Amino acid sequence: MNNQTNNENLSQGTNGQPDEYSAYRDEEYERMRIEMEKRRAERRAREHRRVMKNRIIAIAILLVIIFVIVKACGGKSDNKPAADSSSQTESTKQAEAKTTTKKKTSDNSKAEETKHKIEQSNGMTFVDGILIVNKTYSLPSDYAPGVSTIAQNAFDEMAAAAAQDGITLFVNSSYRSYQDQESLYNSYAAERGTEAADEVSSRPGHSEHQTGLTFDVNTTEDSFAGTPEANWLAEHCAEYGFIIRYPDGKEDKTGYVYEPWHIRYLGKEKAQAVTKSGLCLEEYLGVTSDYKYAEDQNCSSLNTSDTQSSQADGYTDGYYQDNTNYDYQY
Repeated sequence: MNNQTNNENLSQGTNGQPDEYSAYRDEEYERMRIEMEKRRAERRAREHRRVMKNRIIAIAILLVIIFVIVKACGGKSDNKPAADSSSQTESTKQAEAKTTTKKKTSDNSKAEETKHKIEQSNGMTFVDGILIVNKTYSLPSDYAPGVSTIAQNAFDEMAAAAAQDGITLFVNSSYRSYQDQESLYNSYAAERGTEAADEVSSRPGHSEHQTGLTFDVNTTEDSFAGTPEANWLAEHCAEYGFIIRYPDGKEDKTGYVYEPWHIRYLGKEKAQAVTKSGLCLEEYLGVTSDYKYAEDQNCSSLNTSDTQSSQADGYTDGYYQDNTNYDYQY
């Protein structure tokens, strides 16, 4: 009831009438809504035109792969001695075993070197109690927590503080399901190609928006950088538990271009520690962000063996109890 009263006080002047800030905010909301609806309509139209083309290309590629495999298998000589075949098979097995051992050793050495606590549970990876999602680490396709209540409350508190300084902050985009991310990424890939799409959009399962802990603030246009809103957000977001997830100059570490509007909730203590360090989250946790290291991109599943449950910043094994979507946009 107190929060509702505070929100009403922010939205009304002393005479109970909407003040200039409220009118400005409503105008901005309406403009953004119209703009986003227009973009959605354009995306749907493009997707409709491309869907058949993409299916045909996928089928053609599959047929080519099958043809190459069949031809390669059929071209092997049947006249080679059985001993040679057995020897070759044994050599292949030994090579595969060495590769697997080398990968496991490398992973273990990396964990020891960074001195971070790495846990995997229910297909998710936690480093020092923080759920990590990037190009290396993914989420299961059925992980659908909705927007975190804790993160949403923290954002509302931050937006209220910003308003006191004459700054307007609002959620442009928040929780996004695996399926919606898949559709969004495919539209970028079809329009720009996979390599260009990987710079600005996440592959399905690799988007932080699926965690319910991420918000795109005000806009997703590059022109947001350097604005009073962007500067206030960068300076104060850690005070409310958020970090600028993809900071400027860290593209080679995060795997994404600078996004001054993209914030991730970690909790106040951890957000302030990361911000004070001057490191991006990947550097702070000692992890990579590269699809070539992603197990789901290499046709193998994450190790989901029983581990100790990770409890940090309001989640248990990464799952929030709140399942309410908020400002569902792209």
